[in-house]
Amino acid sequence: MGESISDSAYAPATGFTLPILHTWLVEALSALRAAREEIDALNVFPVPDGDTGTNLYLTVEAACAAFIEPCEDLAAAAVGVGRAAILGARGNSGVIFSALLRDLVAELAKSPENFAHALSQGASGAYRAVASPIEGTILTVASHSAQEAELVASRGADLAEVAIAAADAAYKSLLLTPDLLVQLRDAGVVDAGGRGLVVVLDALVTVLTGARPKRMDHAVHPVSQYSPIGELKDEKGGDIECEVMYHFDAKESTELRNVLESLGTSVMVAGIDSLWKVHVHVPLHRVSDCINAGIARGIVTQVSVVPLDLHSNSRVHHESTVVRSRILIAVTHGEGIQRLLESLGVTCIPTPARQQPSAAEIIAAIKGSEAREIVILPSDRDTHPVADIAASDMRAAGYRVSVIPSRAITQSLAAIAVHDPSLEFDRDVVSMTRAASATRYGAITRATRDVLTMAGACKSGDYLGLIDGEISVIESELFTVSKNLLRRMLAPGAELLTIVTGNELSESEIESFLAWVKSSYPLIDLELVSGEQPLWPFIFGVE
Repeated sequence: MGESISDSAYAPATGFTLPILHTWLVEALSALRAAREEIDALNVFPVPDGDTGTNLYLTVEAACAAFIEPCEDLAAAAVGVGRAAILGARGNSGVIFSALLRDLVAELAKSPENFAHALSQGASGAYRAVASPIEGTILTVASHSAQEAELVASRGADLAEVAIAAADAAYKSLLLTPDLLVQLRDAGVVDAGGRGLVVVLDALVTVLTGARPKRMDHAVHPVSQYSPIGELKDEKGGDIECEVMYHFDAKESTELRNVLESLGTSVMVAGIDSLWKVHVHVPLHRVSDCINAGIARGIVTQVSVVPLDLHSNSRVHHESTVVRSRILIAVTHGEGIQRLLESLGVTCIPTPARQQPSAAEIIAAIKGSEAREIVILPSDRDTHPVADIAASDMRAAGYRVSVIPSRAITQSLAAIAVHDPSLEFDRDVVSMTRAASATRYGAITRATRDVLTMAGACKSGDYLGLIDGEISVIESELFTVSKNLLRRMLAPGAELLTIVTGNELSESEIESFLAWVKSSYPLIDLELVSGEQPLWPFIFGVE
C-alpha cells in the first residue's frame, strides 16, 4: 500500500460520498482487526481490562452491518451507521467512539464537502457522551485532530489533504497523552482509545490516497490477557496472584532481579547480550510495581500479566454440554481436531489444508443451528475476511455474531478452553479473545519451491518453521526444524505447550519428539492433540 495519490482507487475527492463512507468503515474494520492486540495491550485507563481494541473493533463491526441493506444515499447511510454504532458499541471506548461516529456522519450527510467540520461535530459529540471528560484520552486526540483539520480546510485543502492532516494531528496528540494522564505515564503507554482513533483516521487516508500511514507499535502490554484486572479477587476477596512476564532491554539485570525478589516469588531473569526475559509471580496490587521496576531501569516490551487461577493447564477436555442459545463455530483442517471439537459441542467447518471456507459455508453452519448467539473461530488468518462477511450478513438477519481473532487452531483451542456459556455474550467474547491473543503459535510445513525468505533461502522440500505466521527457521530435517523452532518459542516463563500433530507422523516419531520435549523442558506442562491435519506435521501453541 505505498502507491501515490494518482495511483489510488479513488480520484482526489472534494467531498464525502456514499462509496467513500462504506469503504472507509470496511478499511477501518480491517485495520482495527490487525491492531486489536496492540490496542488491547495499551489499555490502562479508565480500567486496565485490556479490551479497548476489541471493543472498538466490535463497534465498527456493528457500524459496517448498516450497509447490509442497500442505502439510497449518504443521508440514509448516516442514519443507519449512527444507529448501528450506538447500538453495537462496546465498553467505554466503544461508546465514546460511537458517539463521535454518529455525529460525524450526521454532519457529513448535511455538508459532505466539509469533513473537517464533521470531525469537529464528532469530537464534540464524543465529549458530550462522557459525564466527566478526562484529557489525555481519545477525547483529546479527537479534539486536536478536528482543530488541525479545520485549519487545513480553511486554506482550501481537498478531502485527502484534510484527512491526512487530521490523522497526523491525531497521532501527534496521541504521543502526548502520557503527559496529560498520570496512569498512562506510570504505565509507559499512550492512550488505547486514542490509538484506536488514529487507526480509524489512517484508514480514511488509505481509502483516499491508496497509501497507509506508517506508525509505531506502541504496545507495552501492561495488562491482563484474561479477565479484567480490576475485578480479580481470590475466594476470600483478596488480591489474586498473577504471573508477570516481559522483555527487559538493559546492560545488566541484577538490580531488577533484587527488586523483583522483594516483590514476589518464582523470579526468573534470563537473557543474552542486553535482552532479558523476566518472570515473576506477585499479588495483583504488586503488578504495576514489577512493571515500573523494569521501566525505571531499562526498556520494557512484550508485557504479559496472567491471573494464575485462570491460567489452567488442562485444555478443553471437559465434557461438552449443548447450549442452544449460543454456539461456537470453528474452521478445522484435520479430522482429529474436528472430532475433538465436535465432542465439545463446537460446530465445525471442515476445510482442505491451505484453503479457506466461503462466507456462504459459514452462514450455512449458522443457519443450521437454533442458536441466536454465534462465536466464529477462523483458526486461520486468511479466513478472517470471509468470517467478517458472514458475521455481517447474519447480524442483519437478527443473530448476535462475533469473530474471535484466532490465527491458528491452537489459538482456537485456547479460546474454547475459557468459553463460558453462562456469561453474558460480550463478556464471553472478550474472555475468548484474550485467551486466543495470549497464545503464541508456531507451525511446521514444507516448502513447495525454491524461495528467498526473511529467514534465508530455502529449497523445495525444506522444512519451514513459522512463528506467529512468519518464517523463522529453515532446515532439511523435520525434527531439527521442530526443535529449533521450540527453542525460540519456549522462553523462560512459558508454562504450557500444546502440540497438534499432523497425519504424516507415526506414533513412534511422535513419542520420540515428546520425549525430547519433556527432557529439554521438564517444567513445561505439555498437551498433545492428534489433529490429523495434512501438510502441517506440527502446530504449536505456547502460553
